[in-house]
Amino acid sequence: MTNFRKVVSLFCITSTMAALLFSLSASANTEELKENPYKVKRTLPKEMVKHRKLFSKGEGGMSGTYQLDNHPIYTVHSPGEWGGNVTFIVASDQVIVYDTSISTQGSKAALAEIRKITDKPIKTIFYSHHHTDHYNGTAALVKEADVKSGKVTIYAWENFVEEKNNEFGAILPRQAIGAAYHAGALLAKEDQVYFSCCGIKSLGGSPGYIAPTHTLKGGEVLKIGGVEIQVIYTGGEAISEFGLYLPKTETLILADEFFYSLPNIHSIRGSRPRLPQNYLKALDTALELKPKYLLGSHIMPVIGRKKIEEVVTLNRDAIQFMWDQSIRYINKGYDGMDLQQKFNVLPEYLTGFPFNTYLYGSPRTTVPEFYNGWVSWFNGDAATLYPDSRQDHARKLVKTIGGREKVLAAAEKAFNEKDYKYAARLSGFLVTIDTKDMRARYLKASSLRGIGYKEVNQIMRSNYLTGALELEGKIKAEDILKFSLKTFLPAVLDDKTIFAQWQYKINAEKIKNSQVSVCLKVKETNIYWDIKIRNSVMISKNSTDKICKNAENITLDQLNQLNKGSKKSEALSLKHVNKGINSLYNALDLKMDPINMSLR
Repeated sequence: MTNFRKVVSLFCITSTMAALLFSLSASANTEELKENPYKVKRTLPKEMVKHRKLFSKGEGGMSGTYQLDNHPIYTVHSPGEWGGNVTFIVASDQVIVYDTSISTQGSKAALAEIRKITDKPIKTIFYSHHHTDHYNGTAALVKEADVKSGKVTIYAWENFVEEKNNEFGAILPRQAIGAAYHAGALLAKEDQVYFSCCGIKSLGGSPGYIAPTHTLKGGEVLKIGGVEIQVIYTGGEAISEFGLYLPKTETLILADEFFYSLPNIHSIRGSRPRLPQNYLKALDTALELKPKYLLGSHIMPVIGRKKIEEVVTLNRDAIQFMWDQSIRYINKGYDGMDLQQKFNVLPEYLTGFPFNTYLYGSPRTTVPEFYNGWVSWFNGDAATLYPDSRQDHARKLVKTIGGREKVLAAAEKAFNEKDYKYAARLSGFLVTIDTKDMRARYLKASSLRGIGYKEVNQIMRSNYLTGALELEGKIKAEDILKFSLKTFLPAVLDDKTIFAQWQYKINAEKIKNSQVSVCLKVKETNIYWDIKIRNSVMISKNSTDKICKNAENITLDQLNQLNKGSKKSEALSLKHVNKGINSLYNALDLKMDPINMSLR
């Protein structure tokens, strides 16, 4: 019996030591690495070099102002190399503008071009849709006071404000991080090529949004300054999108339905599904109208009916091919990953420079969403229905392989063989287990770089290369967030938008099933808000003084200061804090947390 106890005791000690050794081997070693030891040669695909010139200034660059023959219609293409064209029409008594670029810097460059041609005032502006690069430069073109007084009219689709708030409001922090990765704005100068849909510069500019004054529903025929303008709903890139047709000059302006690339039917920066059918309807409209001139918010004018028919037909057929064939193969049992492998590239007959390239949109970023958006996130394999957490899966996998050192050796072997995808996946498991494991982080970073330097799709390339910088610690999530918010966060939000966003900021863990009820009166608008919180959900409604008899007063400035996370006492500037506002404020989680994308 004594010998048996000794054997059992020895076995227990041995098992404990083995578990301890695995724990140590599965986590980072303590070596200090001053720099990344894994080197990758920087390369740039030839297609990207050629494509970049479509938006750049300088030798061979195409950024500039283009007139439609002798007609008073112009496009300032990639103004100052900023993303988002400014198209303008010189009418009898004014200038009519379609889209205002991504920043006030871009629109200032456009305004300089406008003033070379005419000194007529800008009185009418159209926002083609709710994406930032189409409305964010307005304040450099017109004064907000002139908009409020009625001297300047701004048209947008009837759901513009709602869609803008949905896309860049509720998930603004995630969108901002995604956009920084998307555009590659934080890359080193030698890696910072351009934003392939739109221009060389995309983030870091100043916002200048001014709210629209009039909404459109489709079918309107406007007469502005002697120019007849037909409003045409398109709804492809965004469901708030519309184009303009000028029958006298047979000119069609399509905004973001036609690019120097396949369209980005799914945006991996983070967006709701876009409908390929809407892109097809927009392009079919172009074919049916048979315009003599085709303009867009990211292209130079396409001139000539035959040329327009040729390039538009090939582009719309490529879109339909991706959709139709994806559905065909979904019905053969393919999931999103299978589709991505199947349609890595399109048949050669559906490609062509510049409109049918993979520089912006790509089958690899498009077809997986057809499965996810129209079938499910679930691929049908029950083993994936409710899997282990990312961390648990990584720990179990590394343990099965034999621990950190064996996984690292396998990842290094894959890296040296230039199998960068596999190297990134293997080293990624180690990073997931221990985000302080710098050797694993460096290896994953260089593996992503190896993939990125060969990638022709700019968005995918930017995600790979920005992810590498994050892993190396050269950029931090909080810095990315601050940088991106400069472009996407308006200086002032209205009360409706703020309260709509706050429903997503209820700190459920803190307040649980506590109840809050408060009536607020916003000073500038004299609008009453009846706000209730119950079961950790917030309901806000417009109200009246009859219902909100004891409403607490608050200003828009105070609301905005609170929304930005200012301290309650500073934001409210009150000697005492009203009970209702205090309860509401204490229920909110207003902190914008930085989000790591690759370091996790």
